[in-house]
Amino acid sequence: MSKPMKFSIIQVGAWLLIGIILLLVFNQEGVVEQWGDNQNKTLLVASLFIFGFSSDFILRLIEKSKRHGFSRDERDQLIQSKAMNFGFILTLIYVFLVTITLYVKYEDAGLMPVGYMWFVAYSTIVIANLSMGIPSICYYKKQGY
Repeated sequence: MSKPMKFSIIQVGAWLLIGIILLLVFNQEGVVEQWGDNQNKTLLVASLFIFGFSSDFILRLIEKSKRHGFSRDERDQLIQSKAMNFGFILTLIYVFLVTITLYVKYEDAGLMPVGYMWFVAYSTIVIANLSMGIPSICYYKKQGY
């Protein structure tokens, strides 16, 4: 297993964990409707994203370090490019479907709980990372890494 594939697996694992916890937090009764009043959940979700971005940052530092002998060749760049293209399209589809669903659900009410806006923002970050990381792993597997 190549180092770029290992890094992709670590990144997907971290963002998958964040996504699961995010869903658990937002699926609790009354969280969306009272999002601004619940400081503990707001801090929990913020700390999840600090963890996610910190893990990405640490992986990039290790990747750039000469000490670990990490190198990407043309095949790695092609795999990352394909995964990024796929992830971009999947993220666009996700945002479109979620926002249209929320619009249809709250069209008659005229208002939408602000917690859903936070959910869309947070979940888009998770989906963007997963929709690039998972195809990257699949492409590495397909290439025999």
